[in-house]
Amino acid sequence: MSAEPGPFPSSAEDAVLLERDHEAAVLDARVTAPAHGEGTAVLLEGVAGIGKSTLLAYARERGRAAGLRVLSARATELETSFAFGVVRQLLEPLLATAAAGQRSELPAGPAPAAAAVLTSEPSGAPDSADREPGATPARPAVGDFAALNGLLWLVADAAEEGPLLLAVDDLHWCDPPSLRWLAFLLPRLAELRVGLVATVRSGESGGSRALLNQVATDPAFTVLRPRPLGPGAAEEFLARALARDGIEPAFARACHDATAGNPLLLREVARAVREQELPTDAAHAGYVVDLGPHAVARLVERLLDRLGPRARRFAAALAVLGDDAPLADAAALAGIEQGVALRCLDEIGHPGTVRDAEDAGDGYGPRRVRYVHPLIRAAVYGAVPAADRAGLHRAAARLVEARTGDPTRIAAHLLHAAPAGDPHAVELLRRAAERSAAVGAPAEAAVFLGRALEEPPPESDRVPLLLALAEATITQDIAAAAGHLRTALRLATGPVERARIAALLGEAATYVQPTDQAMADLEQAVTALEREEGGVRAEDLRRRLAATMLFTAFASRSGRGDLPARMPHLRELAEHEGPGARMLDCAVAYQDAMTGRPDAADRARRALSGEPLETSEHTVTALALALAVLLLAEDPGAMPRLDALMADARRRGSLRILASVSTVRARGWLLAGQLAEAESDARDGLDAARIYERAGLRTTVLGPVVRAALGDTLILRGELDEAGRVLAAEGPVHLLGGPRARLRLARGDAPALVAREALEVGRAARELGVLNPAMVQWRVPAALALHADGRTEQARELAGEEWAAARAWGAPAPVGRALRLLAALAPQRADAVELLRESVTVLDGSMARLDRAAARADLGTALHAAGFTADARSVLRIALDTAEQCDARPLAERVRAALRAAGARPRRAALSGPAALTPSELRVAELAAAGATNRVVAQQLFVTPKTVEVHLSRIYRKLGITARTQLAAALRG
Repeated sequence: MSAEPGPFPSSAEDAVLLERDHEAAVLDARVTAPAHGEGTAVLLEGVAGIGKSTLLAYARERGRAAGLRVLSARATELETSFAFGVVRQLLEPLLATAAAGQRSELPAGPAPAAAAVLTSEPSGAPDSADREPGATPARPAVGDFAALNGLLWLVADAAEEGPLLLAVDDLHWCDPPSLRWLAFLLPRLAELRVGLVATVRSGESGGSRALLNQVATDPAFTVLRPRPLGPGAAEEFLARALARDGIEPAFARACHDATAGNPLLLREVARAVREQELPTDAAHAGYVVDLGPHAVARLVERLLDRLGPRARRFAAALAVLGDDAPLADAAALAGIEQGVALRCLDEIGHPGTVRDAEDAGDGYGPRRVRYVHPLIRAAVYGAVPAADRAGLHRAAARLVEARTGDPTRIAAHLLHAAPAGDPHAVELLRRAAERSAAVGAPAEAAVFLGRALEEPPPESDRVPLLLALAEATITQDIAAAAGHLRTALRLATGPVERARIAALLGEAATYVQPTDQAMADLEQAVTALEREEGGVRAEDLRRRLAATMLFTAFASRSGRGDLPARMPHLRELAEHEGPGARMLDCAVAYQDAMTGRPDAADRARRALSGEPLETSEHTVTALALALAVLLLAEDPGAMPRLDALMADARRRGSLRILASVSTVRARGWLLAGQLAEAESDARDGLDAARIYERAGLRTTVLGPVVRAALGDTLILRGELDEAGRVLAAEGPVHLLGGPRARLRLARGDAPALVAREALEVGRAARELGVLNPAMVQWRVPAALALHADGRTEQARELAGEEWAAARAWGAPAPVGRALRLLAALAPQRADAVELLRESVTVLDGSMARLDRAAARADLGTALHAAGFTADARSVLRIALDTAEQCDARPLAERVRAALRAAGARPRRAALSGPAALTPSELRVAELAAAGATNRVVAQQLFVTPKTVEVHLSRIYRKLGITARTQLAAALRG
């Protein structure tokens, strides 16, 4: 005989009170901290059923009692592909309750990004069905960084109104975009009035192990690991749960041993004992032992065995629908009336096995229910035959579509449904993918698109779906993306369509290891287009293909051998209007810059003038290369253009654009001698390269170029060990060999070793046709090392070649360096002085501040050696000022030594005034001086207002001012 289930204790209060004093004390302190202005984070980690969710419930109650607004979310297995699903659970209430005026206070960047993530139909969602492959969406998707930043500002704004507590249960099943946002939030949490408490199950990752580990190991977290209950606590737990006295110690010990002190398993054992009216004496201890560690699964089996057919169908429907399912939906899915469903709830065990959703008693909306623990839901779900589960998920998709119309929630069920060749299902999956892509979650978009292709779709939809899938996977798995593009290329029919797909394949090759096949595909597409009379659009596409072929050639040896013969035709092909012609101009300009053609800069300027290319994932390579050419030519307009492009990239939040722009701009800062800024941009670019590499991509250009820039920066700052670590990575010799040779020179390695490395760089550069000394600097370290090794004639021969190549290119920096090299090898002291005077003259007024300081340092040293001590001191003091402003420590030390040798006393580095500001402080000061509020400064620099306040306090102290209105004058000096 079985007892009526009746109300069964949730054990929330009991579990907290039983051997959880330490956890409760920590939560008491940390959860209430945001009320006092301190952001905190607590992670509750442990095995399933150990009481993490109970402690989380305790934390929520403590937060409410302390006056915090509590926002909750629970991740589930069903919704791991629902992009920002956990974030939406957490933050949708903020958007829903914010007044229109409050929303409008967010600037243009964060507001739409946050709204796009938190609404079912983001305003920026691209309509991929209506645009050509590779075309820029009319309404660009929200980039990954833009989404993260917009959500951060939504939380920061809400916290300004009142402190918040974010409570996230079952982090191990959290969708990857939500995990990325939590990783973005955690380092900034201390500056916000926000608390975060999350639970995570030990040993589970839900398919995002690396990302979960990044979040779970963040130093912002205080980690609590609840231990199993001891025998005494287990006996007390049973007494409370069974509401009876007289539990014999042997029976209690058997329960403890069978469950290893796990509160959830103890709870299920107690429920079974109660339902079966089992005596709690030693004679019945063996019943408990039989349950063992699989108590939940076995007890669920027994529960299902005793249910009637309707209640069994209802239990399965609840398991399929997932947490907080509307009772009406579960009834419909089970094929029963709602009144019958209420009786089924009692039969299953309400609230012992199933309970109402936490907000179900608020009086609004339909009644929603959930299983009391994910382990119980998983056990019920696993007991449903696979074919039945698949059918239930397809039926659930129809129910969710009728109730919400949210394509992502619908698609979450279609992922578990068996393929059925349903065009409507394909369309729903495509829309879900569009939404995921639009909020910066391409990996989730790829899951939906892959499932749409399995349905399968109508034949006419296969190529568009394959292209969308390739675009979604391009930064996640390049091999898979290339495979999808090749399949699309095989299925495509017309030459124009095939050409567009080939262009996408070529663009992928510029960011990863390209292959001969990519070049062959492009060749075939160009040939087919040349036979096609497609009008202006086909002609412009042909030019875009030609540009992509050049980009592919830059990233590999494929197609480089016949480039010199092709260039006249490509230059002529670019003499037209249209985006394809401008992309080709960018590519031709870069190729011409590599060979040292002085008109390359004019072509780059033309590419960026008139109707410039719109910034997008598909044009960023062209734009970055054109701006790189302008930097090589030391065009003063290059850096403002890069700044504008960086601002645009940050608004878009695109990792690919940010990586490209920060890498090129790092070289610009390096040329200008702003080493701290160069290091900051280079590290940003390196972080992006590492993200690509962790995804299995081989970055043939981005990684080595940014490592070279960072390595050179560190060498100039005197951080040689760190430079060595950065430059130790694999990469093309012509990209990394030059900085390695300069590192050897700075370390004082044997001249023969330096010369060998530098000469190898020269050989590799010549093989690739890279002749411009502004692009690959190898002759200077080679000649200096050869001279030190006693091979002065060979060194002078290289110096002459450097001088001739630098003069042909014409930019001041390589000319100034070549003159310094000639001076170092000059047989007569007077000749050296004259060459150095000419070097200083050439470099005066140029962007190349550090080259100018180095030339003055050499000139001052030479003047002192020639007996012109007073002139030497004057020149050296100017060199020291510049070296210190640039933070070029080795150069500054060399100049100080030269000044001391010349009888002068070098002054100490500036500790106050504008020169004392760090690059970050200077950016904040300039924005604030221009009238930007702390809030606007913070949003532009992707920091918090509190960080801006800290910067401003330091700025005021260094500038000797007390008010914001004094900033502009103080910065002018």
